[in-house]
Amino acid sequence: MTVRDDDNTVAAKPPLDHRAMRAISPLPPPEEVFIDWLMSVPMSADLAAAARRQIALIDRRMPYHPDVQCLRMLLLAIVGGGDWRSPLRNL
Repeated sequence: MTVRDDDNTVAAKPPLDHRAMRAISPLPPPEEVFIDWLMSVPMSADLAAAARRQIALIDRRMPYHPDVQCLRMLLLAIVGGGDWRSPLRNL
C-alpha cells in the first residue's frame, strides 16, 4: 500500500504484527468481556443457549489464548450440567 502526498508517492509502513498490536492495545481481561456479553443478552433470551452459541464460536477458532480459555470456562459456568469437554488434549 502506498500513500500519495501531493505529487510525491510515499511508501506506507508495513502492517503491525500480533505482538506489536498487543503492546499497543492489549485485549481486555476475560472477566470484562464476560460481563459485557452478559449485559448484552436480552432479558427474555435463554441464557444457557446464548452461552452455548458463544462457546461454539470460540471452539471454531484454534489455538486458544489463555484468556479465551478463561472466557470459555466462564460461559460454561452458565451452561452448567458439567458438559465441559477439553478442547485440547492436555486439559
